[in-house]
Amino acid sequence: MKSSLLNMVLVLFGITAVAAFLVGLVNNITKETIAQTEQRNKDLAKLEVLPTFEGEAKFEDKCCEIGEFKVNVTTVKANDAIVGYAVEAPSLTRGGYADRITLMVGFVEKDDTTLINGIKVLKQSETPGLGANMTKEGNSLERSAVGKEPKSLAFAVSKEGGSFDALTGSTISSRAYANAVETAYAGYLWAKGMLPSADDAKSGATNTNYEESEAQKGEIKNE
Repeated sequence: MKSSLLNMVLVLFGITAVAAFLVGLVNNITKETIAQTEQRNKDLAKLEVLPTFEGEAKFEDKCCEIGEFKVNVTTVKANDAIVGYAVEAPSLTRGGYADRITLMVGFVEKDDTTLINGIKVLKQSETPGLGANMTKEGNSLERSAVGKEPKSLAFAVSKEGGSFDALTGSTISSRAYANAVETAYAGYLWAKGMLPSADDAKSGATNTNYEESEAQKGEIKNE
């Protein structure tokens, strides 16, 4: 077969089609595995933010849809007793320096009091060494909330009158973290029947309407 532009185009098209098919095939094969791994990691996070216990954990899930966002509330039980509530929630109204963040927040009830038992960052795209420090155990944001009664917290950074000590040089990221904790608390209250609707949960998770992140506008630094 003589070489021609048509032949070269057909060969190139064939290679591209085969490559696209193989990519799609690999994606279909791995998609389920990736989803299972992600769910496994979330289930582990649910246990990490709650007290240790003996026996097999049982999860009872509820989902509250707030606009385009989902707040997932899991009641964790062992030996027919409630261990606590693990809430997966995004920073509903506050974008971080790069994007919204997602937290898993654990709530426990003791002597008619609700406490935040633990917090784990599930998703963040913040700057390494700055906002990404929210993933470090015992960071200032975590210390500001864990062990505290959520009803007593002001979900803002301390320099703006809130209860959260911001990460150094990362005010925008810290605001998003505080708002994600607030959203989680609203989800917990909704699951307990203290907020009748998703609209009430949204009201409980924000005092302001969402605005584009200052960092995304390019107007100020994450400080």
